[in-house]
Amino acid sequence: FMAKYINKIITWFSILIFIAACAKDRPSIYGELQPEEDGAIAIGIPDDGTPPPPKQKPDLRINELNDQEKKLVVDLHNSEFDKLSFFVAEADTKKILKNYFGEKAQRLASVTKISTALGALESLEGVNVPRVADMLKISNNGSASRYVRLVAKKLDNYETPGTHYTQKHSCPDAFLQEEQAGAIVLDWIKSELPNVDWSMASLNDGAGCHYDNFMNSIQVTKILEYAESLGDAYNGQTFEDLLSINGVDGTLKNKNLDNVGAIFGKTGTLRPNANLSGYFYAKHSGKMRKFYFSIFVQKRGGGSHSTKARKLIEGLLRYWISYYAAHDGESLGTF
Repeated sequence: FMAKYINKIITWFSILIFIAACAKDRPSIYGELQPEEDGAIAIGIPDDGTPPPPKQKPDLRINELNDQEKKLVVDLHNSEFDKLSFFVAEADTKKILKNYFGEKAQRLASVTKISTALGALESLEGVNVPRVADMLKISNNGSASRYVRLVAKKLDNYETPGTHYTQKHSCPDAFLQEEQAGAIVLDWIKSELPNVDWSMASLNDGAGCHYDNFMNSIQVTKILEYAESLGDAYNGQTFEDLLSINGVDGTLKNKNLDNVGAIFGKTGTLRPNANLSGYFYAKHSGKMRKFYFSIFVQKRGGGSHSTKARKLIEGLLRYWISYYAAHDGESLGTF
């Protein structure tokens, strides 16, 4: 009996030794964990039976329109929701208030002149500020052609082939010679705003005649914010002062006449886009609030579709000015 008992003990002891040996050779469960940035190994917390926190629902206000905005697209733009993108942020608080496909690259058209004007104002000594303002307010293509060439020469010693064109509101083939000059202006903007994601952005001329000038509404709004930060550096005027004012002058003289003086912007029209970017104001609780905005509306060919696109832009701004005069607006994050 004793021998049989001893044999069982030996058997179990052998099994325990074998298990211990296997466990010794097995790699640590933390062996494949990668160090965190501070060098520490991340170690999981044992499950204590507590259910995991619920997953946060995505913020549906991004890339969605509210009921009033939907109605405007239905009534004014044939329900073509996929042809619209915009971005709105409050200047003082840097709150993002509207973001509808704000990262979608769009053809800039004459919104290009915002970049051309900033390049000229900031790099050219003794620049003619009234002439830059005229370029922005009436969208003077000839002046934009001249300035993009001067800026490229100043910033990179680049001589643009040929001579600049002089037509105010047409696009002669000379703009095709300005591709390198436009790229130099964009490189300068990138250097001034290194923390902005410039994916898909491109500038190929000064006026916006080139079909390959692209930015999204967030990028344009970042440029507008930068322009504001420069203050009243232009003969005592801010960059905003140089833009067309609704109901007052330039390309916005006959736009949004129920809110005269509330919008400072740069228009852009080039098939298939009708655009507007700039600043608008709304008085809320006795205080004037300032907003950055950039709107792109794709249109079809023909004048009637251009009119519809512009009407949609007017309608959106009319609604936003009215809404933010009465409401704070929900924040989608910081700008």
